[in-house]
Amino acid sequence: MKILIITQKVDYNDGVLGFFHNWLKKLAERFEYITVICLQKGACDLPANVEVLSLGKELGHGRLTYLRLFFKYILQSKKNYDVVFVHMNAEYVVLGSWLWKLWGKKVALWYNHSYGDNKATAAINLADEVFFTSPYAFSAGFEKAQAMPVGIDTEQFSPQDLINKTNGRFKILSIGRISPVKNIDILVKAAHILQEDDFDFVINIYGDAPSRDKMYLNTVKELAEDLVKQGRVVFHKGVANKQTPAIYNQHDLFVNLTPSGSFDKTILEAMSCQKPILICNQSLGDFLTAEFLFAENNAKDLARQIKNLATQDLKQQSKDFRQYVINQHSLSSLVEKIYQVFKNKDGK
Repeated sequence: MKILIITQKVDYNDGVLGFFHNWLKKLAERFEYITVICLQKGACDLPANVEVLSLGKELGHGRLTYLRLFFKYILQSKKNYDVVFVHMNAEYVVLGSWLWKLWGKKVALWYNHSYGDNKATAAINLADEVFFTSPYAFSAGFEKAQAMPVGIDTEQFSPQDLINKTNGRFKILSIGRISPVKNIDILVKAAHILQEDDFDFVINIYGDAPSRDKMYLNTVKELAEDLVKQGRVVFHKGVANKQTPAIYNQHDLFVNLTPSGSFDKTILEAMSCQKPILICNQSLGDFLTAEFLFAENNAKDLARQIKNLATQDLKQQSKDFRQYVINQHSLSSLVEKIYQVFKNKDGK
């Protein structure tokens, strides 16, 4: 079976979207041929049966060129794919579905945003299949939607025995895009509380802010200014996804402040590295016990739970975390499920 995949970016060096490069490598083991259309192409190292076609954002192309190239690619590659998988960007389903339906090509949309507009609704209605990972995703409310594994490469994200070089300080990690939805300001406020309580810690915050969120990043840094001077909070630039397993393994606790509306894959990456986590996201349902959860947008509760976890032996729970990811959210299981959905023309 040959597949057309449409995604935002293919670049293994990207700090946010670099994971998709591994998805393509794993999908290439199951599908005969893969044609990828992406908005932007960067560093790639993909099998011979994967062709990547860029709409040219890296070259400075504008929207009209994107549109022209999109239709050019889906037309010229028509015989090179049997099915279509659109990752997150609903507009491509709206644009291309009339042709794909005319040609009898099954279309699946991966849509895991917590919000959805008319465009998203139209794309979901036009797609033959819709995939989501979070029960709080906008698409989860549609009858045709299917819950999918998040797709964590559990071989890449695995426990490592690394040296902790912080003189006994409790090492806390936040990693990902710096945006208001990530609530990094709440983490900084919790850090102030921990400082007042004489708790010995350091928080490493890895990530870049999109241009639209630079003001938010500046606000967070101003809020953390005293803590930065004391070495309690350290801001780092975003790093390539392939570099993050080592970073997870250098910390005692991973904290994620994304609300329940979406399912941040970094949570499961940390779990796969056998690290304790502390989150406010309810997407893991009944799997997490109370000590690994804090009240959303509540810095005081976050600080309380950090101190609580720092006093506990969490080796067994951390092993259970990794096994959960292997059983429920591995990349291998995701690829197989995608393949089977397309193999079954009725999607059942």
